[in-house]
Amino acid sequence: MAELKEPLKNFSVVFLSAGRGYRLGKVGKKKPKCLININGKTIILRLVEILTLKGLKELNIILGYKHKMILKELKKIKSIKINYIKMRDYINTGSVYSLYNFKKLWLKHQKQKPILMFHTDIIFDQRYLENIILSKHKNLIGVKNSNTKSISPNKFVVKASKSMRIEKIGRHINCKPAFGEVLCINKFSVFMFKKLLIFLKEYFKEKTNNVTWEYPLSEFSKRNHLYVLKNQNYKWVNVNTIKDLNIAKKLFL
Repeated sequence: MAELKEPLKNFSVVFLSAGRGYRLGKVGKKKPKCLININGKTIILRLVEILTLKGLKELNIILGYKHKMILKELKKIKSIKINYIKMRDYINTGSVYSLYNFKKLWLKHQKQKPILMFHTDIIFDQRYLENIILSKHKNLIGVKNSNTKSISPNKFVVKASKSMRIEKIGRHINCKPAFGEVLCINKFSVFMFKKLLIFLKEYFKEKTNNVTWEYPLSEFSKRNHLYVLKNQNYKWVNVNTIKDLNIAKKLFL
């Protein structure tokens, strides 16, 4: 797979960082999850540093809980422009509603480039990102192809066809056989993201906006071609609990 020079200049990068870290107990009450320190560096700064090395010049971020703390941390990176939206009712809305609200920044600043979406409570081997960017597939849900027997029942996974098209996204207990665990790194073309925005507008009218992104995307994938990649089994942790935090500290020294 050929490398690209500064590949991120061709994308609109969005971070979803509005939520609270309830499952992290006292740690999650003091600060947003993305500001947790992993061996000397916050999760969000680790992520931004990976992206700046790949040409990131402008970052979009959807904020909520203790948003000023996150903006203060991002000011340490002088080389990128920050566009942000603060979600007022972040406690009662889910991550997919944050993604939907990104359209305001996308239409205003980004000249409608393809989307790279990240949650900011993840720490990962950058090969995941490189392979997603360089893939011929324009619409990808990032996954880790680990031994699915080791994935706990409540983790979000993907079920895929032989052609790697997504058939379902959901909790592992309800989504078998699973192909892999979701990474919270996703790529959408301009055309697909516009379709997704239309879909979400109707979804929120008929159902709820207090939902994590996996469920609406699962419904959306039934009529739209979203894909996953094979052979993606590198280090990755979604820091939701103290156990996850301790694993991250061991894996990412």
